[in-house]
Amino acid sequence: MAKNEFALAFNEVLEEKQLAKDVVVAAIESAMVSAYRRAVSASTAQHVEAKLDPDTGIVTVFAEKEVVEDNIVDDRTEVLLEVARKVNPEAQLGDMVVVETTPADFGRVAAQTARQVIQQRIREAERSNQMQHFERQVGEIVSGLVQAINAQGATIGLDMKAEGVMPNNQKIPAKDLNYMTAFAP
Repeated sequence: MAKNEFALAFNEVLEEKQLAKDVVVAAIESAMVSAYRRAVSASTAQHVEAKLDPDTGIVTVFAEKEVVEDNIVDDRTEVLLEVARKVNPEAQLGDMVVVETTPADFGRVAAQTARQVIQQRIREAERSNQMQHFERQVGEIVSGLVQAINAQGATIGLDMKAEGVMPNNQKIPAKDLNYMTAFAP
């Protein structure tokens, strides 16, 4: 996906689904931290952060690492002094510095994770919109279509792709009503 294609798709989803950009960006960045931790088996004690550029879709991961002189034992948690000084010119051996540490193949992982996070946020936003819609109708009569009837009651299709359940004790006791609802679509 080209740089501007990501921005267009990202903004289109935000607009269509009425989601706040900063909320989705924060959610994607949080998911990227989790994806990074899984990808490299990083400790949850290690400080890791991710930054998403919403215009390009590029994710950059930063991790806190200990400064070592010349012998890296674990590149997940250690960084050479010369590399650390590019970030912090005053870095000393044994210091902890936050350095860019995005894995080479992280773009693919990031894209998959971003897609999942956006889909989850869309589902959450749709559920929230449904709840707000129906909270305004508490105490009012609403109409819907009977979708199924079972021993517990009837499943009713409502507005906004929602379903409701009408327990048997809430139904009007009438032979004709049961006959009619049994054959409803």
